[in-house]
Amino acid sequence: MFERFVNGFQVLVAMATVVTVVLLFTVSPTGAEPVETGVASGAHLFTSNCAGCHGPAGEGGVGPALAGGLARFDSIEEVVSFVSTGVPGRMPGFETRLSPDEIEAIVDYVWVDLAGR
Repeated sequence: MFERFVNGFQVLVAMATVVTVVLLFTVSPTGAEPVETGVASGAHLFTSNCAGCHGPAGEGGVGPALAGGLARFDSIEEVVSFVSTGVPGRMPGFETRLSPDEIEAIVDYVWVDLAGR
């Protein structure tokens, strides 16, 4: 009889654990701000950091056009490196101003939405 009670209790604990884990992954805390992801945050960061030189739509200005371009780069990793380090006298490096994730978000936005790669 005691063994049946223990087995039943173990089953209830296991079920409660599963329910708790599922709730932890599906229920967001109340009042939480939505997190910007991917291209949306890249677009916002581009507007804040790059549009002054490259134009709001990447059409160019003080800096070269990015829309429909980036032919000189073979990979997105090359663009991340370029944006991080910059070119002395021509473009500032952003590695001290932005986090690596922010730089990647901007490059993703430029690579996909502006350059169409």
